[in-house]
Amino acid sequence: MISDLFPSALVRDAARLGSLAGLNLLDTPPETEFEDIVHLASTVCETPVALVSLVAGDRQWFKARVGFPPCETALNASVCAYTLAEPDLLTIPDLTADPRTRDNPLVTGEPFIRFYAGTPLRAPDGQVLGSLCVIDHMPRPKGLSSRQADGLRRLARQVTTVLRERQLNVEMRAARDALRVSEERLALAFAAAGSLGWWDWDIPADCVYAGERFADMYGIDPALAAQGAPLTAFVEGIHPDDRSWVGERIQQVVATAGEFSEEYRLRHADGSVTWVLARGRCFHDGDDKPLRFPGVVVDITARKAADAARFAGEARLKSIMETVPVGILLAEAPSGRILMGNRRLAEILGHTTLYASSSNAYGEFVAYHDDGRLVEAQEYPLAQICGGQCKRAAIEVLYQRPDGERRWIAISGEAIEDEQGGTVGAVVAVSDIGDRKAAEAQQDILNRELSHRLKNTLTLVQSIASQTLRNAPGLDAARDALAARLIVLGKAHDILLAGQTDSASVDRVVQEALSLHDDTGRRFRVCGPSLFVGPSAALSLGLMLHELATNAVKYGALSVPTGCVTVDWTVDGTGAAAEFRLDWREQGGPPVTPPTRRGFGSRLIQRGLAGGDVALHYAVEGVQCTLSAPLAGLRVDV
Repeated sequence: MISDLFPSALVRDAARLGSLAGLNLLDTPPETEFEDIVHLASTVCETPVALVSLVAGDRQWFKARVGFPPCETALNASVCAYTLAEPDLLTIPDLTADPRTRDNPLVTGEPFIRFYAGTPLRAPDGQVLGSLCVIDHMPRPKGLSSRQADGLRRLARQVTTVLRERQLNVEMRAARDALRVSEERLALAFAAAGSLGWWDWDIPADCVYAGERFADMYGIDPALAAQGAPLTAFVEGIHPDDRSWVGERIQQVVATAGEFSEEYRLRHADGSVTWVLARGRCFHDGDDKPLRFPGVVVDITARKAADAARFAGEARLKSIMETVPVGILLAEAPSGRILMGNRRLAEILGHTTLYASSSNAYGEFVAYHDDGRLVEAQEYPLAQICGGQCKRAAIEVLYQRPDGERRWIAISGEAIEDEQGGTVGAVVAVSDIGDRKAAEAQQDILNRELSHRLKNTLTLVQSIASQTLRNAPGLDAARDALAARLIVLGKAHDILLAGQTDSASVDRVVQEALSLHDDTGRRFRVCGPSLFVGPSAALSLGLMLHELATNAVKYGALSVPTGCVTVDWTVDGTGAAAEFRLDWREQGGPPVTPPTRRGFGSRLIQRGLAGGDVALHYAVEGVQCTLSAPLAGLRVDV
């Protein structure tokens, strides 16, 4: 039965019990430090019993004891529990007389204790754990002497000191265990990494401690590296070409307590060379003097080889890109960030490659559709492909170059895919299609011109046929006349089609129109400056000369072997006032008699050229005809 005065709340206080549990004292074997203390307490206080008593939540347990065989008792037998609430020494001279202990089973029964003196025991964190107590089987009305009481207090403090040291030892062992585990894990990590080594340079002692992998890399005996070796022993493993600058970097880091991160080569005993990346940091002491320089090193030979292969591939790609005759632009997906553009692209666009960070920035390229609308950034094939909208795309735009010129370009792109078919990038080819666009425009003009000319020609043929049939004396004559006129018309067309421009030489038109009537090759004397006229004037001139020559063959100078015709032309005046003039003069023919009626040929001649004048004179010695017209009118096809 527990007394109503028993400090139950304090005994079961969670913080106190937590502190007691944290010391790991309960149910542990006897320890010399505590055994010595209870013996000293018993001696100093001259009592048969001394205890280091720890009050748990359900019992009191004795870490050390003298004169008391049980190692623990129930809480209802604990006198030490009352000590928990005391700031100092608790003395009960006669336990049978004190209301807190007179019913204690250790008082009322074996071992019949009568006197108690205890001082609280405190943990390193201040929590009270129990007491260092002395017990006697006889009452002590005067309690302990002051010397005994002082001695008991000192011994209690000694218990606290032992507890603190014990806890420190426990914490140190835990720290060492944690460090050992950490080192084991680090060693496993280094071993798993395979190409990773570590070092720790004790600068004042010039002693480099290193792991096995690091030692192998630098050609040092691993056992020697584990014991520590001078820095120079490791420096010897660095490639001679890198040794000097690496040494300078180490000195710099040591002087500034900075970080070290360098890639350099190692040369091994067999002459082979490997690449390493070394990263470390120098630490200074409180007096700012170099103390330690630990770090790790990793073999990057494979990465360097891969880099070299990649650089070589990029160089080959760049070389190819620079030689192709089209502009090339390369971008990554899905961002659309531009990675590369070749020289031909710069020539076409008029500026260097715009390394846009994403497809949203393609607005930096200024181009227009055929209808004048600005090309939006997302309309470019590169943006559509990188955005996953399609695998291929093409567009033709009018590109605005920085120099103000607008140039037609064709942009054709295709996706770059990974092994799973996902789009990882895109490449586009940019071509200058200005010549093609100009050719298409020229072809369009020619088509319209051909259509126009065909209509005019058909109209002219219809008129010639109609007039010829109407004025011919018979079908044979009509057939011959129509055939001759169509031949002249065809020759005039041949002249026009043979030319590079939409015009015909007057000299060619005259020669071709008269060739049908020159039976000796000496019938015509043709003379005039080089001059070109439009299609309508060429056709009209050819037909008029044919009619003049036909009349000359039938009735004039060409009807006799000695007759001939002189045809010459001139241009009088300049600019808008310039006038074309052609003279037809027959000689050596029979006396001329003016015709009594006018046929189709005469009416055709009288129509003149482009609204110009016609002067037809039937002189006795030969027909004379003068055609004149504004020169500007002859060069315009109507």
